[in-house]
Amino acid sequence: MRDQASIVVIGSGGLGAATAFYLAQRGVHDVVLLDKNELASQTSPRAAGLMSHARTSDLMVELVQRATVKLKRFTDDTGEPLDWTQSGSLKIARRDQDVAVIEGDVARGRRLGLDIEQVSPDDAARLHPFLRPDGVTAAMRVGDDLYFDPKQVAIGFVRGAEAHGVELLPHTTVTRVHVGDDGVRGVDTDRGTIEAPVVVDAAGAWTRQVAERSGIRIPLVSTRHQLFVTEPVCGARSDLPIVRVADAGVYVRPCEGGFLWGVFEDGPRTFDMDDLGPEFRIPDTPLDADVLRRAADDVRDQLPVLSEAGVREHRGGLPTMTADGEHIVGPAPGADGFFVAGGCNVAGLSVSPAIGDALAAWIVDGEPPLDLSPLSLARFAEALPEDELERRAAWQYHHFYGTD
Repeated sequence: MRDQASIVVIGSGGLGAATAFYLAQRGVHDVVLLDKNELASQTSPRAAGLMSHARTSDLMVELVQRATVKLKRFTDDTGEPLDWTQSGSLKIARRDQDVAVIEGDVARGRRLGLDIEQVSPDDAARLHPFLRPDGVTAAMRVGDDLYFDPKQVAIGFVRGAEAHGVELLPHTTVTRVHVGDDGVRGVDTDRGTIEAPVVVDAAGAWTRQVAERSGIRIPLVSTRHQLFVTEPVCGARSDLPIVRVADAGVYVRPCEGGFLWGVFEDGPRTFDMDDLGPEFRIPDTPLDADVLRRAADDVRDQLPVLSEAGVREHRGGLPTMTADGEHIVGPAPGADGFFVAGGCNVAGLSVSPAIGDALAAWIVDGEPPLDLSPLSLARFAEALPEDELERRAAWQYHHFYGTD
């Protein structure tokens, strides 16, 4: 293991691996990418792999648009495979207040150039034969949306980074980032010290813990998300649109002849990573199939297939939520050379190409290619009590589709 580097990236999930790759693509080859676990093995490959363009802010729409361009040329850029399908999506409302959300999404999307329109419940059902219009009050179609294989993204960026000269250090735990009066000096690991003037904390569920060992507070809550992959279903096709049920927080997309579906539940289970101990790994996350069964019952009138199809796989991960539902990207105030790529808010993998590229530009050029100030850590200068942070983060999780 080297004892010096230009940049150390902590964490090899989508955000960290993408940052390392785009740093190397920009000609910074003296980069170390390390992870306490096997590379690209934790929450990222357990994600749903959805790319949603109708987001709640202009900035997030632009980041998703940039990420989509990069995902579509992923194999050309990294040399690694990525299976993706631009199936489009349907978002359906079952309550009057969610109709206004859809109307706002459509207005914003049209202004920003998305292929988006409001459609009738019957039209939505015609576009997706497993969707019934019963109880649906409004629907939105987004032609830009796509889904991809989440297992291929982080590992593809890791291998692409290695091909560009990045040193990979799996099973290497950071015990401390040295931050002096003049900024970052390096990192201590269980395998030795690496001197470096720049560190990127992209440690996923452990992002907060890495920073706090160095005296930097990053207000994140590790929150369980889980999903089912069904057995093959007669009539399921890969080109069927993604479906999102706004108030239920349920999504479904095609997957290997069946469907992949999950839910942003009310009152999700959260975890303090310190309490879980040093041996904990994301595959150890305790799962609860009843959460998904209740969600299937909730949307039975619209998506009966979720209650009827057999389950092939039940998986989950620990994305990190913030109090306002926005990512945390950029430098840490008062710690020159300490950058953060965290707060994925259950959508980090999909925008990881855009965030990784923007963060690499920020480090190399001194500024990002677009205004990322809304994602600054500085917006949390006034610390929330822990119980209030958890309450707000849980609200953001359950209301990911923008419904009250």
